Amino acid sequence: MLIDAHFHADDLYALDPGFPAEYSGLRILGLASVHDAGGLAATRLAMAGAGPYRLSFGIHPQLAAMDEADELSRLASAGELDAVGECGFDFYGDAPSLVRTTENLRDQRVAFEFQLGLAERFGLPVVLHLRRASDLLFEYARRLSRLRAVILHSWPGPAAEAADFLRRCPRALFSFGLSAANGNRKARESAAALPESALLTETDAPYQPPRLAPPAGSGGGRRPLARAYSTCADLRAVVSELASIRGTAPERIEAAVRRNFTGVFGDGA
Repeated sequence: MLIDAHFHADDLYALDPGFPAEYSGLRILGLASVHDAGGLAATRLAMAGAGPYRLSFGIHPQLAAMDEADELSRLASAGELDAVGECGFDFYGDAPSLVRTTENLRDQRVAFEFQLGLAERFGLPVVLHLRRASDLLFEYARRLSRLRAVILHSWPGPAAEAADFLRRCPRALFSFGLSAANGNRKARESAAALPESALLTETDAPYQPPRLAPPAGSGGGRRPLARAYSTCADLRAVVSELASIRGTAPERIEAAVRRNFTGVFGDGA
């Protein structure tokens, strides 16, 4: 069984209505991430016949408004969630809401602390989204270490930082996707250095599409897109790449990731 620790069923279904059959055929167990009530309804519709999945709901740091706070609280208290998130901090890019200003940091912190509080209260794992915010990850390390699990979605940081956080938060799981396969140096170094017990795989589908290797003689640079969006089928490439990075067999990566994921979320329907 393949593990997709982070994908967006609502957005993927809008692009590719055939994806539930692909998910089922590949025998995937995934964690579907949603950000609002509309996305939740679309996810439940898309995944109705696709096979087993787990559900996370979170206020994304790129849209750090509290409009969905009541719905998130209701779902958590009703036992309808398997995880809180993706949540966290994002200061990547030049959009006004993402520049690291006092106001933006305050808004993202309010949203994050609300969600961290729900995870603490209801015994749920959190799914973290972090960009240019590693100092904040370590600021919250003590509280995060008390949770059932912390999934660092599409981990982008260096290996030394990953090892340091794992020491502080032993139940942390670092999820790797197509950014590692696409050549992200820091992600690849972390994927090589972390213990098997801290690894997960993901696609972030339909985001983070696969890229082609640069043409010979091009001098490298940013790789062109292979296609416009990613799908759950890209898990095979992620597993293969992690195996190559670590010098082991894909079957070993697949088994380790399955163990890590089901240790948190179970393996039943």
